Amino acid sequence: MQENINNKSNPVKLFLVDDHLVLRQALSKALTEEHRYEVIGHAGDGTELLSQLSSCSPDVIVLDYALPKCNCLETIEALRRMGCNAPVLILSAVENSSNIRAALKAGARGFVPKQAGLSEMQFAIDAIVDGGTYLSPSVTTRLMAADAAQQESASAVTSLSHREREIMILIANGKRNREIGVLLHISTRTVDTHRSNILKKLGVKTNAELVKIAISEGLVSV
Repeated sequence: MQENINNKSNPVKLFLVDDHLVLRQALSKALTEEHRYEVIGHAGDGTELLSQLSSCSPDVIVLDYALPKCNCLETIEALRRMGCNAPVLILSAVENSSNIRAALKAGARGFVPKQAGLSEMQFAIDAIVDGGTYLSPSVTTRLMAADAAQQESASAVTSLSHREREIMILIANGKRNREIGVLLHISTRTVDTHRSNILKKLGVKTNAELVKIAISEGLVSV
C-alpha cells in the first residue's frame, strides 16, 4: 500500500507564489511550524516559479491569482506544458465568479480566499494532496449565487416578446434608439418604451447590464 504523503515523516512539499514577500514569509512560517509541511521554494511571480522548478519537485503549488508578468492562468498552462503535474491551489484576494471559473477551467484544484484562516489552508492542501479538490465555502456560495442569477436572467429573457428581443439584440449591438426605430420602422418613442419594458423585465437599470445578459444568453457575440 502506498504511504500517505501527508504525515510527519514525509511532509507535504509546498511551493508558494505571491508577489508580496511578507505574505510568503508569514505563510511559510505558519505552515512549517505544523511539521506536516515543508516549503521548498517561493517566488514573486509565475516566471520565477517556472525557472525554479528544474531544481525542486513540489507536491502542491500555492499560487496567487493576481500575479505580475506571467499571470495565474498563463502560469498553470506553462506548468502543464513543461510536464509539471503538481496540483495548484489558488490563493486570491478577489472572489468573483469569473476568476474562480477561469482558474478551475485552467486546471487549478482548489480556490481559497486570502482572508481564510490557517486551518482552512491546511484542510485545502490536505484535500488536494489526497487527490481531491477544495473550494472555500465563501467561494462555493459565490458560484451558486452567480449560477442562480444567470438562471434568473435566462428565465427573464424568455418572458420578452419577439419585438422586445429584437430591440434587446440591437441595443446590445450598440444601436441607438433612433437607428433602431429606422431599422424596425417604428418611432423613437416606441423604441424607448420597449427599452424601458425590457430593462424592467430583466431587472436591470442600464444598457451595460442588458448587454451582459445578451452575451451570457448567446444573443450576441463579444
